[in-house]
This record gives sequence, C-alpha cells and structure tokens, in this order.
Amino acid sequence: MKLFIKILVIFVLALAVAGFGLFNNGAVAIYVASYKIELSLNLLILLWLLSVVIIYYLFRILINLKRIPNKIYRARVRNALVAARQRLNFAGLHYFEGKYRSCYENALKSLKREANKDNKFLAYMLAYRAANIMRDQEKEDKIATELEQFSEPKWQLAKHLLIAENFYNHQLYGQAIDHLNAALQLDRSHVPAHHMLLKVYLHLANYSKAYEMLEWLLKNDSLREYKASKYKARVIGGLFAEITETKELNKYYNKLDKDEKSSFLYGKLYFNALLRIADYSVAVEFLERNFKDNSIQLIYVESLLALAKKVDDAKLLEKLTKLCEKAFGANAQNAELLLTLGVLNYQQRNLEQSRTYLESSLKIKPSLDATIYLSFVAEATHDNALLAECQKKLLYFERS
Repeated sequence: MKLFIKILVIFVLALAVAGFGLFNNGAVAIYVASYKIELSLNLLILLWLLSVVIIYYLFRILINLKRIPNKIYRARVRNALVAARQRLNFAGLHYFEGKYRSCYENALKSLKREANKDNKFLAYMLAYRAANIMRDQEKEDKIATELEQFSEPKWQLAKHLLIAENFYNHQLYGQAIDHLNAALQLDRSHVPAHHMLLKVYLHLANYSKAYEMLEWLLKNDSLREYKASKYKARVIGGLFAEITETKELNKYYNKLDKDEKSSFLYGKLYFNALLRIADYSVAVEFLERNFKDNSIQLIYVESLLALAKKVDDAKLLEKLTKLCEKAFGANAQNAELLLTLGVLNYQQRNLEQSRTYLESSLKIKPSLDATIYLSFVAEATHDNALLAECQKKLLYFERS
C-alpha cells in the first residue's frame, strides 16, 4: 500500500511539472563573472527539485553512517538477550525432563546477559530447585544468597513456597512451617501451602493442626477422593490415639459423615480410643448401636472380648452378655465368641456356665486367654484336677 501511494505521488508531481511547463515559456539568466548562463524556467525548477532530493538522501546516508556503531551494539545486545532467553527455556525444559544438572547450568548461564529482573528471578528459582533435588548444599546456599535481592512483594509467595519445600525435603519442619505460614499470609486460599502444611504436621504428629489443614482442604474440594480418605484415616487415627477426654473424642467423631461412622475403620479407631480412656459405658453404647446390623456383628467380636476383660460394672456386663449372645446365635462355632462368653460369665460369677463356654472354645481353637480364664474358674471352684491340667497347658504356651 505504501509503495502504491509513493508511485501515485511521483506520478502526480510529474503531471504537475509537465502541465506547468506547457504554459510557462520564461527564461532565467545567471551571470558568473564574465559568463552568462541562460536557462529556461522549467529546467531551473527541475534542477532545483532534483538537488533537494539529492541533498535529502545524502543527509540520510550520513545519519545512517553515524548510527552504524549504535546499531551494531544494539544487535549484539539483542542477540545476547535472545541467547539468554534460549538458555532460560532450556533450563525450564531440562527441569521437567529430570536433567537437573543441565537445568542448573543453563539457568545460571542465562543470567549473564539477562536484563529483565523477572526472568532473573525465574532463573534463580529453577537453579535453586535443581540444586535442592541434586542434594548439593553448596549450590543451594549460593543461590539462596542471590535470592535475597528479590524482595518485591510479587516474588515473595514463590520464594516462601520454594524455600519451605526445600526445608521439608531436609526434614527441617519448623523452618518449613514458618515459610508456609508466611505464604498463607500473602494468599490465605493457597492450596499447595495448606497441603504441604498438612504433610508437615503429620510428620510432626501434630494431629490437631493437621486436622485443621485437612478440614480446609476438604471444604475447598482440593484433594482427590483417594488422597482425602488416606489423609483422613491418618489424621483421625492420630487424634483418637492421643485424645484423653470423651467430650473431645466425640467432637471429632460426630464430624464424620454417616458412611464413615458406619465403617469398620473409624468405628474401630473410636472404640479403641474409648477403651484407652476407660469410658466403658460409652463403649458399650457404641457396640449396641453397631450390633443393629447383623452383618457386622462378628467384626466386633474382638471388641467384645476387650471390654469383657476390663468391665466390672454389673449393668454393663449384662449388656455385653446380651450382645455376645446375639452374635453367638449367628455363629455358634466361633471360638472367640465362646471365649468372650466364658469371660463375661466368669466376671458375673456364673462359674459353671463360664467353664462350659471356655472348654468349648478350647476344643475349637486352643488359646492362652481361654486357658488362663479356665484356670481362674478352676481355682474359684476348687477343682484341683482342672487347675493342674490348665497349668500344664500354660507351661506349654510359655515354651512355644
């Protein structure tokens, strides 16, 4: 388009000069000393226009000649910058390819000619991460010193996260927490920071803090289903293992959804916690709720046995006996159920009934617990022959 306009302008000018020449017959005389030069006015105008064009282009050539050194310098700078950006691209590519040494070297080489501070920051971050993965402490320290110059707010979040991950990999969890909290002050909804804090608190066995992080991640739907269930089992298991009060235990248990409460995993964790804090009445109530489902009664046989050994309250013993008899009706050949009934009847001083259950359990599956409680029954009923037989069996268990 520009070429077309130029040609059009030249064509118009040519037409104008030709038209002017048709109606102009004047002449111009120029005297130089004793010489006289006589020219037509048309030719003089043409020469004047030509001289203007020649002078214009001479000036342009002169200016361009003076600009040549500057252009050469700018070309060199531009080529060096292109090379630096190429190095930075290689560094990023090699990082994702797992070529960490090459990533580190290319990142540092890109800094020599790089003018943009954002790109410099990116290069240092890549170099730092590569050094961290290579476990090269000297390189890490060198880059960490360089990163201190980047103090503007726009770089702080990335710096805190990178350094926190480094501390986490070196198991320096306290420093990692400091940097992750600093990152969350900059961005309260930062998912990776919450996720890393969850992992840090799990390593420190700080399950209450881990629960806070997990609760936030679940609320914001920031974990895959498999990961969420895995983390939740660890956190709840840790909490239930350290809680010392039923009220606090129920606070976390009641936050579980319906399916989780009915699952054996969380049920068992909750029940074991009740046994540990010796709240046997709540433990019995828990079993009563779960025994409404006949399909899972046998799962809690071990729980019944654990309670039978610890409970001494008459009402609780009676409730446990009913639960055990209910489960026994579905599986009369279960040695552990027979043992539990034997223990419960012994606790209630129904010695003959206890002996029957214990002996039946031993016929199906010999066990140390059944033998011990049968010796207790023998001692209480003054049955010396049975006591001697039990003692022989106990010696056998000790040797084996």
